[in-house]
Amino acid sequence: MSAAGQPSAIVLGGGGARAAYQVGVLRAVSELLPDRSRNPFPILCGTSAGSLNAAALACLAEDFGTAVAKLDHVWGNFHAGQVYRADAFGICLSGAWYDY
Repeated sequence: MSAAGQPSAIVLGGGGARAAYQVGVLRAVSELLPDRSRNPFPILCGTSAGSLNAAALACLAEDFGTAVAKLDHVWGNFHAGQVYRADAFGICLSGAWYDY
């Protein structure tokens, strides 16, 4: 809840890298809370990759600190090769399919 007694919300935008950066901000928020288990955002909203973060926070809404720690673990162990081909052949193929 905000100081005015109104519920606080968090809106997490899309984009893979942006979603990873969001976890850093969420971790900082978690560390600043007097009670890390209490979720300061009763309203969660996200788009694309941000919706994955919002869903993870919602799944563990009873313990915000644990939810953030799990998100941090997932995004911290994510590699480009898990999303797209990062080898030389894969990069050449992606250039070959470009529609001018």
